[in-house]
Amino acid sequence: MIHVFTGPTLSPHTPALRGVLRVRPPIRHGDLFDPQIRPGHTVVIIDGVYHHTPALRHKEIIWALDQGVRIIGAASIGALRAAELGDAGMIGVGYVWRSYATGALVGDDEVAVAQSTEGDLSACTWPLVRVRQVAAMGVSQRVLDWEQADRIVSALAAVYYAHRSWTVVRQIARRDAPVFGRWLIDKLAADRYFGDVKRADALSAVALARDLDGLPVKPVAGLTWQTRCFRQWANRFAAEDTEHGRLPTLLRVTYQQVFDADFKQLWWEHLRAHGTPDLPRTLACAVTQPRTDLTDAATVARLLTHETADDRADVARYQAINAEASSAHRTFFPEAIKTEVVRDMLTAVWGTGRDERAFEEEAWQRGFQGAREALEAARPLVLGFLRDQQAVTR
Repeated sequence: MIHVFTGPTLSPHTPALRGVLRVRPPIRHGDLFDPQIRPGHTVVIIDGVYHHTPALRHKEIIWALDQGVRIIGAASIGALRAAELGDAGMIGVGYVWRSYATGALVGDDEVAVAQSTEGDLSACTWPLVRVRQVAAMGVSQRVLDWEQADRIVSALAAVYYAHRSWTVVRQIARRDAPVFGRWLIDKLAADRYFGDVKRADALSAVALARDLDGLPVKPVAGLTWQTRCFRQWANRFAAEDTEHGRLPTLLRVTYQQVFDADFKQLWWEHLRAHGTPDLPRTLACAVTQPRTDLTDAATVARLLTHETADDRADVARYQAINAEASSAHRTFFPEAIKTEVVRDMLTAVWGTGRDERAFEEEAWQRGFQGAREALEAARPLVLGFLRDQQAVTR
């Protein structure tokens, strides 16, 4: 399988993307943890989001490479990451990648564009690298000299990337080199992709992915590492397809931690499998915290041993309730629920009452790192739980 993350550079409707490819929107933080991206698959990273949502991290790419996923980068954020991660096994393709790898290009804004949020996510602006390309082509066609080319590129480099529209490009070209401006307008009238080096690179990357598809992938040795932040990312984005659609694994495990009366024993057995010291259970739970990896199928299966079909239905329903509330009330999100409301839910379910020590111990024995983590983790379950309580009392 070939997964292609694209949008403004290469329209998802481009004929070259038909066939065995799975076309996805521009990549964002967490997308490589998708369980549908598996060892032996090929990922082509072209476009990515970065302004209004966290951008794809280097460590995510390195983790996927270590899993045996082939990753090709080109044109935009793919070219940037490939230039930085060539030693880790990421494959770079095209002019933009070579320019970054050799230091000829430096700034991220060389490839940045503002993009439409609807339809085919087409670009609303020109990337600076395309301006450089058409300027160089203008020099080669003798409708522009190098001094004029530098002036045009410098003028557009001074414009914020989200404001580099075709209108602005045309105005600056006409002002600084009228002959070039008219020439460029004619070229674009004949070919709207004229000088679009990013698109050309993207097409080359897709062609390479097709050529390599099915060939063995050899991970670079020594890439594996674990950090607390990385584990949090991996666990946050881990998900699995169920009869209720794709559900976050972390939310399913949290549901068990909160509502399964026998989860304490299950967690104790989990700890013993990791070599729990010979201490009283409460203390052992507090000092022994295995690095839980929710991308590991065996770990997930162990922690969800008691999960039922009804549990999964509840998780899906609670998730839908949160989404409905967020849509109806833009100021609502689970993290905004008051801590005392979360505590009331947990103390009612766990039967600890207002005994702070008992509440803290219960949290540790259920696999949370104390009461504070339990309160944070349980927030997405509160609104659904309260709805259920109201239904019972009616």
